[in-house]
Amino acid sequence: MRLCVVVFAVLLSGCQSAAPTAPTPPPPAPPPPVVVTPAPPTVGCPAPIARSTTGSGVTVSFDTPAAEGGQAPVTVACDPPSGGLFGIGATSVRCTATDALNQSGSCAFPIVVSRIPLLSKTHFLAFGDSITVGVVATDNPSGTPPYLLRDVPNEAYPTVLGQLLSARYSSQTITVRNEGKGGEKAVDGVGRAQSVINAHRPEVVLIMDGYNDLSTAGEAGIGPAIAAITDMAKDARFRGARVYLVALTPPPVGVNRGIGNITIVRFNEQLRATARGEGAGFIDVYAAMADDANRYNSADGRHLSIDGYRKVAETIFASIRADLEVP
Repeated sequence: MRLCVVVFAVLLSGCQSAAPTAPTPPPPAPPPPVVVTPAPPTVGCPAPIARSTTGSGVTVSFDTPAAEGGQAPVTVACDPPSGGLFGIGATSVRCTATDALNQSGSCAFPIVVSRIPLLSKTHFLAFGDSITVGVVATDNPSGTPPYLLRDVPNEAYPTVLGQLLSARYSSQTITVRNEGKGGEKAVDGVGRAQSVINAHRPEVVLIMDGYNDLSTAGEAGIGPAIAAITDMAKDARFRGARVYLVALTPPPVGVNRGIGNITIVRFNEQLRATARGEGAGFIDVYAAMADDANRYNSADGRHLSIDGYRKVAETIFASIRADLEVP
């Protein structure tokens, strides 16, 4: 009996010494994969585009700009699109690149459409005396005669006017016919004016006449000269031409021109009234040149200088542009 107790004790003691083993923990989970999101796409626009037209708009085509970066596929769209009609003025075109992640980048460039200027009338005739011909005076070293006169056809106001008109209205053929005659009075030029206007049928007639009438008769020459110019204007208008009466230019200061400033001013006042009565344009070159009259006259104080002829042309050009340019 005692033996069993001992054996049991020994067995019990062995059971108590064999403690249970803890389970092995699982290995740590691997870190999540790193997802790299590409930068949004970029797009580079072309340089500004300029076009011109005689109408209200023009069709403009351009290459769709290429995109860089972003998640493929990347698409590029422009608004307004290439091949559309662009009106007069500046239109901003925006091109946007969009990738597969709906990321986007954009750029913009202008399309500028300008109107090619047009004239409603293109065939001009300039009528007058030596100021229309284009004559300059220089001092004569020998003293007899005191001045030397020479024609400057390339500097005459009709020539310069033609150059100005052709430069601006480059899509049209502009003609300016010079029908000046040196030494002729307006009262003697009525028949010639009718003849050349009838022969050439200009759309526009520029009349700058009366210097020789005033040079020989002073203020007494104003009335007859104005009457002659009125007849010229009536005839040109009857033949369908738009008429412009051009004022006489101011005399130089301190130089005896043979025509007093007051006489010229009174002539121009009546010429303005004639233009109004005849429905003609009045071009006031006197006012345009009065501030620097000596610069615009050549040595004899009667004929214009090269600068003077250009100033006349520029002043007439401005009036024609304001009156006859197609809006």
